[in-house]
Amino acid sequence: MTVLALNRILLWTLMDLERRAASACLTVQAGKAKRVVHVSHGHLVGAESNLKTERIGDMLVSEGLLDAALLEPVAAEAARRKTLLGEQLVTDGLLSAADLLAALDRQVTFRMGAALSMRGVLNVDPPRGLQPSLQVPLTVAVAAAFRAWVPLAAIEADLLMPDEDELPMPLDDSAPAFALLELGPAELRLTRRLAQGERLDALLASGAPREPVLRLAGALRAIGLWR
Repeated sequence: MTVLALNRILLWTLMDLERRAASACLTVQAGKAKRVVHVSHGHLVGAESNLKTERIGDMLVSEGLLDAALLEPVAAEAARRKTLLGEQLVTDGLLSAADLLAALDRQVTFRMGAALSMRGVLNVDPPRGLQPSLQVPLTVAVAAAFRAWVPLAAIEADLLMPDEDELPMPLDDSAPAFALLELGPAELRLTRRLAQGERLDALLASGAPREPVLRLAGALRAIGLWR
């Protein structure tokens, strides 16, 4: 059985690029699976994947936003017209332009989240000529990936089996990055408890919902606000 674990080298590289406002093309490859994360001046601007399930059409079907029976004929029409599938979906009235843009943003963040749990080789190359699909500060993008897309098993393994040489660090809720996260009321209540020094295991034992707690704690740790 494959045990999911965070790709800390990729995470550290992303955070270093954010700190330096630098640009790079990050490729993670594990066997035949390959994901590419594009960073420009410390911002996430795109992500690629060679996995069929991460294509926009398949993702829309999995999210219930597109009838599976329509995917093949729409893709065939897009190929005939030499246009993108998403554009064809909008042309056919199956998706609004706003919904397509939101779906493409989710796709990029999902791919980065999936890359963060890949056990593979990381290559860091100069940025390519890429038309940006979005412009999101890496701190915000990484936190969003942890709050929604990074596999929970990888977050749990990282949080509940920390490095022995790490010392407890209080939650820094005064950092500029914290304000960028746009936390909801429930998340803010959890962060206050962490800021007051409550241990993660005690927080979980108190009856707080497990997945939201782990995802939030994972996000805060990933961007360096808490551990």
